[in-house]
Amino acid sequence: MKSSRNNRDDFSKEVKRIVALRAGHHCSFRDCPQPTAGPSDESPTSVTMIGKAAHIHAASPGGRRYLEAMTRDERVDISNAIWLCANHADLIDRDEKTFSGDELRKMKREHEAKCAERQRRADLAGDSIPDLIALGPDIVFTGELISVDSATWSFRLQDFVDGDLYALLAFIDNYEETAVLDRYVLVNLLGDGRALAGAPSLMKETEGYIFRCPVVPRAARIRAADLPRDFALSENHDLMVVNGNIAEVSGLEALPQLVKTCLSHQKGESPFHRDFGTRLAEYYKLLFDSPWLGHFLKLEVIRQASIPYNDTLQNQQYTPLLCVERVFGVEILANAPTKNWLPIRVELDVKGVGRWQRELSVFIPHEPALRTAVDDLLKGA
Repeated sequence: MKSSRNNRDDFSKEVKRIVALRAGHHCSFRDCPQPTAGPSDESPTSVTMIGKAAHIHAASPGGRRYLEAMTRDERVDISNAIWLCANHADLIDRDEKTFSGDELRKMKREHEAKCAERQRRADLAGDSIPDLIALGPDIVFTGELISVDSATWSFRLQDFVDGDLYALLAFIDNYEETAVLDRYVLVNLLGDGRALAGAPSLMKETEGYIFRCPVVPRAARIRAADLPRDFALSENHDLMVVNGNIAEVSGLEALPQLVKTCLSHQKGESPFHRDFGTRLAEYYKLLFDSPWLGHFLKLEVIRQASIPYNDTLQNQQYTPLLCVERVFGVEILANAPTKNWLPIRVELDVKGVGRWQRELSVFIPHEPALRTAVDDLLKGA
């Protein structure tokens, strides 16, 4: 749906967050040193934000570099967005000849490449990014885990990677209205997460913010040997027939297939379980050549391993990965999917098995076509 404001094709909140993340929250304009977010002197909780997701080709007719041939989907796609400080966002709209679409795309590519290179150098030097912590689906920050007990996890907050201080305060204020499945905290360093038992709290100290999360006890897992029976899938992801019958698999033999099918199920694609599934395809589409991608994928696997899903149809609660107790690592093994299948390596702590590693492929659709088809089906019902 188009924005009611002058029929502009505006970017979604998600695209704005990700284009800022890919730019390292710094202006993408050539040689501009300007960070686009930082603390404000107004109060201990105030933030100054001067960044903008600017359109490379304008959002509405009459704007700079507007292309009539572009579809709305192309106009609101992240490929048409560049992250700039307020000054340079205004500058590119005053000089269309100098700042052509090709020039802005080149500027964006070069800036994101520099961000990726800085991250790679930090990794090689042993100065990898601090621990990534996710609070619900829309807030990710770097921080230090400072205490853990059966009822509370506490962190020292450093920098926001996704979301900001306003989003964090809104999450705390609106906790009771937040969907139950979105009330969680995940910690990459631990490879683990917990559902929240109540609203988090934030306290200002001389060294920054201390963030405390009341958590519920660790979710129950089953032993890998007790994994339920399922139809067996071939290497080509098809059902197999053995002696005239559809082959089945269960127990430890079912574990690789469980991980593969769980991570390949996209959130929203089932008409009966709209909240079930992962955001792996969404993250891949937005972060496919960013050094952040692997970190976000690991957070999502941790969520599938540690946060219970409430299955109202079967009247039971379970973690989607059933027997996975901890996520040690998620490594992407190819630059791009092959026929929509992306090879990865996962290293997991499996109940009844211990440390378990496997290379497998997860399904990454080009577009959420199935979700759209399901939406259309439900509308027509």
